[in-house]
Amino acid sequence: MNELNDKTLRLAGPLILWAVATVFFNLSTLVHATVSPWRFVPYGIVTLYMTWFTVRWLVMQAQRRYAGLERTRQRLIWLVLAGLPVTALLVGARIMLARYWVFANQPDWDTGDVPFMFGIGLFNLAIIVSIYESRYFFRQWLRTKREAEELQRAQLEMQLSSLRSQVQPHFLFNSLNTLQALVKANENPKAMQFIGDLAQVYRYLLQSNDQLLISLESELAFTHAYINLLKTRFEDGLQLDIAINPAYRHYRLPPLTLQLLVENTVKHNVVSTTQPLTIRIYDSDEAFLVVENNLQRRPRSDVASDKKGLLTISQKYRLLNQPDVEIHENATTFEVKVPLIKPLQTP
Repeated sequence: MNELNDKTLRLAGPLILWAVATVFFNLSTLVHATVSPWRFVPYGIVTLYMTWFTVRWLVMQAQRRYAGLERTRQRLIWLVLAGLPVTALLVGARIMLARYWVFANQPDWDTGDVPFMFGIGLFNLAIIVSIYESRYFFRQWLRTKREAEELQRAQLEMQLSSLRSQVQPHFLFNSLNTLQALVKANENPKAMQFIGDLAQVYRYLLQSNDQLLISLESELAFTHAYINLLKTRFEDGLQLDIAINPAYRHYRLPPLTLQLLVENTVKHNVVSTTQPLTIRIYDSDEAFLVVENNLQRRPRSDVASDKKGLLTISQKYRLLNQPDVEIHENATTFEVKVPLIKPLQTP
């Protein structure tokens, strides 16, 4: 967090805290005949502003180091450990200012009850930290709530969109089965394979529509069927190479992630038998799934690039509070890395 957006709090907070601390701890000193209020009041206000901005800086450091609601405990422990020596330094500064300014005309002035002053310093520390941590906690809670609502809304929109496109799915499956029987009678294995793959793809679309996450194993099976449909069109111009560690096959990812990445690759690259497009799907050691292809871009006039597929995937991962999707490109290859989400309980 680079900016706390607390201009009003920075201006009014120290004044209010000074008034409260003065009433509870220093009222008798303020009305004492030997103390000049024209020195004591500015001394109290200046030192409170100094304390406020110092503690505020500590809070900003803690929120950078330990961001998020789930790290609140670490953040508070860090603030306590850092706040104790900082409070001691601030108390020392207050004593010096009091000695050489407020009580400058009293050479025999005693530093007073140092433990008491340290206690006031801890009181100020606790109040300032509580104010900023409460604001941070509330804002983080609102953000988490908003992201959950956005994710739920996105899921509902996807379900509604799918329902609109699912015109009599059982009728379509029955029609595909009938068509496959007719083709089988005429002994056309290639057409039979195409119909079978098409049915598998459509079945996957229906089954995965209402799921937030799906196993990599299921996504790979669907991708094989989808690639087979594409190979019917491109034949040897499209090659697929999959190398996945079995340990990752039960990890999860948003449905249709691979389909969008494969579709994006075919859409933006030349695919032909003279210029084969090779798509490699493999895992990395950091539990990322990598989709890589040799780069042979189509001319820009051939296809419009709105990057909608990649944006859709990135948005899904952001809503799931997962690491960002990584995109790497050089002169010969294009690569997309998406996080694999560890299941709560590996089968």
